[in-house]
Amino acid sequence: MKKSIIVVSALLFLAAQGCDVLDKEPLDSISTEQYFSNANAQALEQYCNDLYPKLITGHGDPQSYNFGMMETDFQSDDLLPWDANSVAFSQHTVSTDDGDNWKWENIRACNAFLADYEKSPASEEDKHHYAGEILFFKTLDYFNKVKRFGDVPWYDEVLVPGDEGLYKARDSRVTVMNNMLRDINQAIEWLPTKATTGVSRVSKDAALALKARMCLFEGTYRRYHNMEGDVELLQAAYDAAGELMKPEYGYSLFQGSTPGKAYYELFIQANYDENPEIILSKEYDPSIGKGNNLSRQIAVGESPIGLSRDAVEDYLCATTGLPISMCGCEGHTTHTTLVAELRNRDPRLLQTIPTPEAGDYTYYLEGKRPDIGSYTSGSVRTSTGYGVIKYYNPAEYTSAHHVGTLDAPIFRYAEILLIRAEAGAELGQDPELDKTVNALRDRVGFAHHLTTNPTPDPKLIEEYPTIKGANANLIREIRRERRVELMAEGYRYHDLMRWACGLRLNQPKLGIIPDKATSENDPYGYNEADYASIETNLGFASNGAIDVYTKRMTNPVPNFVEPKNYLFSIPTNQIGLNPNLTQNTGW
Repeated sequence: MKKSIIVVSALLFLAAQGCDVLDKEPLDSISTEQYFSNANAQALEQYCNDLYPKLITGHGDPQSYNFGMMETDFQSDDLLPWDANSVAFSQHTVSTDDGDNWKWENIRACNAFLADYEKSPASEEDKHHYAGEILFFKTLDYFNKVKRFGDVPWYDEVLVPGDEGLYKARDSRVTVMNNMLRDINQAIEWLPTKATTGVSRVSKDAALALKARMCLFEGTYRRYHNMEGDVELLQAAYDAAGELMKPEYGYSLFQGSTPGKAYYELFIQANYDENPEIILSKEYDPSIGKGNNLSRQIAVGESPIGLSRDAVEDYLCATTGLPISMCGCEGHTTHTTLVAELRNRDPRLLQTIPTPEAGDYTYYLEGKRPDIGSYTSGSVRTSTGYGVIKYYNPAEYTSAHHVGTLDAPIFRYAEILLIRAEAGAELGQDPELDKTVNALRDRVGFAHHLTTNPTPDPKLIEEYPTIKGANANLIREIRRERRVELMAEGYRYHDLMRWACGLRLNQPKLGIIPDKATSENDPYGYNEADYASIETNLGFASNGAIDVYTKRMTNPVPNFVEPKNYLFSIPTNQIGLNPNLTQNTGW
């Protein structure tokens, strides 16, 4: 059994978790003041425990049927689920209540803790430790809200019926971010390091990682959406990442058994306690009813997923180090076969998707061509032909549900290196390429290093036409590296939003170019009946690639509109309750 799974306490916040910020009910009969006056260190820890499953997604809730953090990439141009994602097509409409996204109960619980935790008889060290966790979670919750809605109300105290604050207007994202920075800096000061807390509990290291992540997001969002304050935030991101890169924190990239397996092996681990790359993880353990379903869902194909052709085409040629549109290698610049297309690429490609070619990287395809949805015969289906083997552990592909033991990396050192590189390039400071991007390439044995003067790639110029940093081609290449290294980890949609590149979502959503079988025994090509089924039910784009949605879906036309779709709508029921809330532009 894993040693440190956070078990939700029966206390369940007692008074603090009773209602949403706009609810009319008062605090529960046991006041928070009374609770904290008797709360020892264990009780403070138990209070914090309830926030872990609510704010740390990982591979989804134990015993659930979803893909966890991967699902955010369904909204992007990286992962294409079988049923079109409404956000990826910008077909989502004005929200009535927006589910948990406009909920304030977690912020209220954090404020209740911060108002009264000093009354605890625990030591000052313990009180600061758990107050640091609370400040981390408050910052994380607000970060999620700012990414989704932009301006949101900032609350620093618990509100009760009759308080004017219940009906306040939205505060500017500038104000909210300033308060978030104040809080996360205090958390960094108070929290112990990961060496003390362990990898599955919030630490100073995790707080530094959150600061780096949110400052990079907001700094680039302001830069590319023409707002002030970008430089200060990018500098904060650069510095926070640099702090975590210091030797005293002890982080390094996981090397695995071999360079050809290291990246794949990183994501199929049941325990990250001794992994030098993982800063914070979410634990799963089916032996106590906390298993996940991830490997089974990836492979069983009941709701098939797959990488987009656009994502796959960003992986460089391993022979030349060039983009595949420029390398001239067989099967790269001009398509010949799927096997040739996937051969001799950045090694992370075949540690993220399986190849039909028999050998080390076949994984669940077992040397056969991928099956497309329900239109070709076979046992393993994908939506695009580019299946996913990142997070896929063959030992956990069984008929039983929720037996997954894989822990989820929430913050990992690779992201920190990419933050350092991107923030440095945007600021015109040293991106430390050999310590950042090139270290990631070295880990997988990709011999071609990124330099400060890379060859311009027309594909990247089309993807990212507006670059405001001084070294445009370097920034574009760092964005490529980020897409490749963090594939299917839930970053891409928010990256497109912060870079003001939402129009990328209007590009065709394509899959593989299917090969016709050359003989009855061809394991890699589609026989006449299967090829005809693809053509009839899906159809092809002008380049011969599968068009995943157009024929199958009722409303498949992508419709990203600037600036409307960079933010979600404010829930209309909340505007009805509080007329001081204003709606986002375009909604």
